[in-house]
Amino acid sequence: MWNLLREIAGQAAAMEEEIYLVGGALRDLLLGQNPEDFDLSLAGGSRCLAEKIAQQYRATLIPLDQGRETLRVVLSPEIHLDFCLFKGQNILEDLQHRDFTINALALNLSALPLDNTGAWPPANWQSLILDPTGGREDLNRGLLRVTHAEAMTDDPLRVLRGIRLAALFNLAISPETIRLMKRGTPLLGSVAGERIWQELSRILALPRVYPLVEFMDRELELWHHLIPCRVPMEETRQNRYHTENVWRHCLRTLECLEQVLQELPLWLEEGQEIVHFLQKPLAGERNRLQVLKLAALIHDIGKPDTACLHKDGGISFHGHPEAGLPYAADLAGRLKWSNAEKQYLLSLILYHMRPLQLYAQQNVSNLALYRLGQTLGENGPDVFILSLADVTATHTAGERLGELATYRNFILGLIGRYNREKNLYNGKLLSGKDLLGLGIPEGPLVGKLLAQLAEEQVKGTVKDVSSAKQWVLDTFRTGAGEKQDN
Repeated sequence: MWNLLREIAGQAAAMEEEIYLVGGALRDLLLGQNPEDFDLSLAGGSRCLAEKIAQQYRATLIPLDQGRETLRVVLSPEIHLDFCLFKGQNILEDLQHRDFTINALALNLSALPLDNTGAWPPANWQSLILDPTGGREDLNRGLLRVTHAEAMTDDPLRVLRGIRLAALFNLAISPETIRLMKRGTPLLGSVAGERIWQELSRILALPRVYPLVEFMDRELELWHHLIPCRVPMEETRQNRYHTENVWRHCLRTLECLEQVLQELPLWLEEGQEIVHFLQKPLAGERNRLQVLKLAALIHDIGKPDTACLHKDGGISFHGHPEAGLPYAADLAGRLKWSNAEKQYLLSLILYHMRPLQLYAQQNVSNLALYRLGQTLGENGPDVFILSLADVTATHTAGERLGELATYRNFILGLIGRYNREKNLYNGKLLSGKDLLGLGIPEGPLVGKLLAQLAEEQVKGTVKDVSSAKQWVLDTFRTGAGEKQDN
C-alpha cells in the first residue's frame, strides 16, 4: 500500500503538486486496519494525475464529480483511489468541511521524508497528520462528532453514514451530533434513492442491525421519511394473538430474525449453509440477507389497509400480504433497486404467511411441499426463516413460549424437507416432444399435462416412462387435462 502511495506522490511531485491522503483511509490506518478506499486531495491537476495512474496500472477510470474534478481509479474490485480537488482554498478548509472529525484527517504524502534508515514512510508518520477538528482525540475517546453545524443539512446522507460509522467502530454519537442528525433526517427525501440504498444497505450488512434501526426510529424518526405507511403501522392495533401494534411487531420481527440466524447453525445441520446462501449476491455487492432484514421491517406493511374490526372486538387482516406489495414496490422504486432485489422483496412479503397456513394443516404432504417449491423456488428457506422470526416476535411478546417451540420445530423440519424436496421429482419422465409423439395436439395442453404429470410423479402414482405415457393417454382421452384448465 505504501509503495503505491509513494508512487502517486512521486507522480504528483513531477506535476509540482502536493497530494494529501485524507479521510477514512487514515482513520482505518490509525485503527490498525487495512483500508480499501483511498481519498487523495490536491490543489489542482486531479484529473491529469488520475489519468496517469490509471494508465500506468491499466486500471478503470470513473468520473464521479465534474465540478471538483473527482475521479475514481479502480485498481481491483477491492482497491479504489479517489482523486479530487480541495473543497476550499487549502487542505485545512477542506478538512473543516468534511462530515465527521474522525474523517477530517490528512497526511501530506508529498512532504513525507525518508527516515534515518531510508524507509518511507518514516516511523513517526502519525505525528505528521493534520487534524484541525480533533478527530484523533475523538477516535481515542470513542466519540462520533460532526465537524461543523451544517454537516447534516449540507448532505443529509451523512445521517445514515454516521449511524454506520458509529456501529462499525463502536463509537458513541455526541448529543450535539444527534441533534444535528435530527435536523438532517427530514431532508433525506432530497437525496437520490440509489445513494440512500447504498448507505442503508451497508447498515443492513452489519451483524447486529436491530439496535441501529431502533435508534433511527426512536431518536431520529428516520423511518417516517423512508417507509410508506410508517405512521399508520404504528396506529394499527392487532388481534388477540399480538400484544403490540403493527410497527412495533415489525421492529421485533427484525430483532428476532437476527436471533434466528444466529441460532440456525445450532438448530439445523444445514443451518450454516443456509446462512451462507443468504449472503449470496442479488445485485452488485448487495446480498439476499440485506433485503431479508428490510423485509422483516415491512412484512406487515399491508395491514393498515386491510384492518377489519369485528362486532366481538376482534380484528383481522385478510389479504394483507397482497395489500403490502404496492408499498414494497414503491419503496424499491424510490431506492432505485434492481429488478432482482425488488422481486425478492415482493416474494418475501407475498408469501410470508404461507408457512403458517401449512402449519395449520398439521400434515404437509409431499405434493403440497412440491407445489410450494414450484411457487417459492430458491426463496423457500428465506420465507420459512422470515415466518419463524415473525411468529417468534408474536409469541415472545405474548410470552407463549411453548407454542413457539412447536412452531420452530415445524419450520426446521420444513426446511429440511424442502431441501430434500429436490429429490421428490427426479427430472421429467416425458418431454413436450414425447407428448406430441403420443398424439397430443400442439398447444397449451402440452404444458398443462406435463405440469400435472410432474405432480403425479411426486405422489408416486407415476414411476417410470411407461406408466407416464399411459397416464398421459388416459388423462387426454378422459379430458381431465382440459377440465383442470377450466
